[in-house]
Amino acid sequence: MPTHYTKKAFYILALLSIFCILFTACSTGPSTNDSTSATGSTGPIGSGVQGVKVFVEPEAGEQPITSAILGAQKSVWVEMYLLTDRSIIRALEEVAHRKVDVRVMLELHPFGGGANPQRTLDLLKAAGVQAQATNASFALTHEKNMIIDGTTAYIMTSNFTRAALGGSSGGKYGTSNREYDIVDSNAQDVQDIIALFNSDWNHTTAQATNLNLVVSPINSRNTFVTLIEGAHNTLFIAAEEMLDSGVEQALVRAGKRGVHVQVLLPSAKGSSSDSNRQGINAIHQNGIQVKEDPRLYMHAKIIIADGQKAFVGSENISTQSLDKNRELGILVADSSVLNTLQQTFQRDWNESRSV
Repeated sequence: MPTHYTKKAFYILALLSIFCILFTACSTGPSTNDSTSATGSTGPIGSGVQGVKVFVEPEAGEQPITSAILGAQKSVWVEMYLLTDRSIIRALEEVAHRKVDVRVMLELHPFGGGANPQRTLDLLKAAGVQAQATNASFALTHEKNMIIDGTTAYIMTSNFTRAALGGSSGGKYGTSNREYDIVDSNAQDVQDIIALFNSDWNHTTAQATNLNLVVSPINSRNTFVTLIEGAHNTLFIAAEEMLDSGVEQALVRAGKRGVHVQVLLPSAKGSSSDSNRQGINAIHQNGIQVKEDPRLYMHAKIIIADGQKAFVGSENISTQSLDKNRELGILVADSSVLNTLQQTFQRDWNESRSV
């Protein structure tokens, strides 16, 4: 090739390179899109489901769960972190005796080791329940989910324990838990939750195309950060843990742009065992209001943004919960459910102590 053509091609390529660099710099500036976070989570999230119900623990007790199980005509499928409540075990055994299709998955290695899930699985199998361990490919299956007759899904913060469902003197730290449990009969949601259950039952890879369902380790982190980044006025958060820097930074950014943020956590058992202390310090020293509830054990996991949309589910604000566990939650926009969540949160907030 002649030399003058070579030089010309070089100059053209150089100009194109400069143009690309300038264009890239311009196109990667701050975004005002609610679905893009400063932490790299860029996926959209759901608008929130309507037509769902919520029951609140410890006030509701175990009756909503036992009644749902005993009323089943075709099937009861459960994917659960802890199942120790005798009333629920008896209800599952009873409907299995009626030839209802009962399937139960339990985490074999729950944190703390107080439960005996293998014994529970053996008891259920003896009663005719199809019972097995959860998929060991996850760090933990921390999900709390029940599907009745293939038509109604229970997406819960509650385990099936006495402390969670009405409480007892033997509950964690001697108190009852605060829990929120969603009842969803929307056909698409239920079918997608059934598909998730089947993938875990069969140890296959799950999909999460329903953006109102919050599934770890698939889309939980993106949903949490995007929900927080999209808030304009208020964020009310009740959580058991504050152990993830990405979410903590999103809360700090929300506070700095003028969002009123309130975070409610469990009262620490003792300062030496307060695993949330580093996370609390990270948000509190940046102006976020934090309280600890001394009355109820704050096992709830909710995020309410602007009173318009809320997350409810099994996900903790922890790196393991968002990135390594199997978890299930849901985004809710139903006004009646939002009112219940906010009213209960504010009552707990008013009865809690600042850190």
